[in-house]
Formats: sequence, structure tokens, C-alpha cells
Amino acid sequence: MSQDTPVPEPGPDPVPEPGADPVPEPVSEPAPGTVPQPEPHSEAVSELASEPVAGPGSEPVPVRPRRGGRTTLLIASAAVLGVLAGGGLGYRIQQQRTPTPLPPLTGSVLAQPKGAGVAPKELPVSQDRAAIYDGDLLKLLSPTPKGAKELGRDWESLADYSDRYEKPAGAFEDFAANDFRRAAVATWSQSRTTVVAIELVQFRDDAAPYTPGWLSGQELDRDDDKELADSVDLPGTMDGKVWASGLPHHESGYVDSYYASGLARVGDIVVEVTCFSAKPVKAATVAALATKQLERL
Repeated sequence: MSQDTPVPEPGPDPVPEPGADPVPEPVSEPAPGTVPQPEPHSEAVSELASEPVAGPGSEPVPVRPRRGGRTTLLIASAAVLGVLAGGGLGYRIQQQRTPTPLPPLTGSVLAQPKGAGVAPKELPVSQDRAAIYDGDLLKLLSPTPKGAKELGRDWESLADYSDRYEKPAGAFEDFAANDFRRAAVATWSQSRTTVVAIELVQFRDDAAPYTPGWLSGQELDRDDDKELADSVDLPGTMDGKVWASGLPHHESGYVDSYYASGLARVGDIVVEVTCFSAKPVKAATVAALATKQLERL
């Protein structure tokens, strides 16, 4: 074939005419002695073929919904109705019953006295502690002995009582913080060389018992004082003590002097006895003064 000879172009595939049966493709038969194999996806194709498929332009096939559990709903409704019916029936039965009366109270009613009761007798002053703690301290002070000259008998303010200490400001704050209530003092001279002072000091021990601790501290201070001798227990008391005179007190421009002391208490009232003299004072002298004052309390 020469180069000038035209080559025919391949034409379109022949289209089968409508209504004509398609020409089946030749099926190759299996060779003798071989086992025929199933076509792939044959089961899936058969299942799909069994379900109705909507063609183009056709309406979708409606799917019927599954019905709910009617049995469960019926059982739950019956249980609720049973509870309501049982409660209503019980209430109706209880309502129709006759009320049961309460049992009577055990014992008889106590008889109430008419009018005011008998007033108790007043306690004597020796037994009435309120007459001591709330009484007039000036009247409770020991009287001035016969033959002695009274120098004074009066109340002492907190400032006056605190001024007797080496550090008045600190003593004032301590007494004020611990409910200092009142103080009274009586003084007299038994001779030209001896002066006696008796003080009654009272605190409020309502919140806390301050008086016993304060008394114990005062006794320790006197034990350390070189101008006092060793302490002696005061008979008839729990924590009372007396001190005789010790070393003389030296002060420039004055004659040497001595002093003795005694401490005791009755409740929240402290008894303080002090003797000033130009000669040493014995413990028995202080004990006698303190005992007389305690007897009045």
C-alpha cells in the first residue's frame, strides 16, 4: 500500500435496534475435569434483587414502623394503680374506725399550797457570809484597844492603797485588772514608840479566785525581806502567817526602826497587820492582833 492510499477511520460501534434481543456473549465452557467456580458477589446480588427498588420517577416505598413494648407499659400502669388503690383503701378503713382513747396519766395531781410559804429565819451574823463580804468593812475592823490612841479609821482608794508599794503604777494596774473592790484601814498607837495598822482588802472573785494567789505572792515577798524574821503559821487558818521583826531599817537622818507583819484571809477579804516600833516586835504580838481581827470576820 502506498503512502497516498487513504486509511479508513474506525466507525462507531453498531447500536442494536430497539426490540432486538441482545446478542449473548459467548460463554466459555470449563475444561473437562475442572470444578466450576461461583461468580463473585452472587449472594449479595441475590439479596439486593429480592428487595423492592424504586425506579427513576417512582414513589418511595413506605416502611412500616415497629410497635413498642405494650406489655411493659401495661405492667407499670397496673403497679401504679395498685399502689394508689391500696393506699386509698387503707385510709378509708382507718377513717371509719373509732378513735382509741389515750390512757390516763399515772399518779395523782400534786397539791399546790395556797398563799406564800413560811419565810426562813435570818442567819446570825456569825453564819451569814454575805453579812461579811457585803457588809461595811469599817464596822468590821477591830476597835482601838483601851489605852491606845486612835490615829485614823477610813476607806482607802485604789490609788492610796497602791501608793504603799515600791512601784505604785504597776501595783495600780495589777489591782485594777484583777477587780480590786475596796479597802479599809484603822491605825492606833499603843505607846510613844509603837504604831499598829490593820487593813481589810477585798477583791471580786466572781470570775476567778484572785485573792488566794495574791495572798501567796505577798507571803513570798515577805519571806525574802531581810527586815523580817522567818514566818510562823497563824493558828486556826489555812494560809495565814506572821513574821517577827528582823534586821533594823536604816534611813539617813532617822533613828533605826523595826517592823513586823501578818497576813490571813476570810474568803475574798485579806487581813493585813503591820506593826512599826523602835524595838523589835515579837511574832506572838502580831498573831494576837491578827486573831482578834479574824474573830470579827
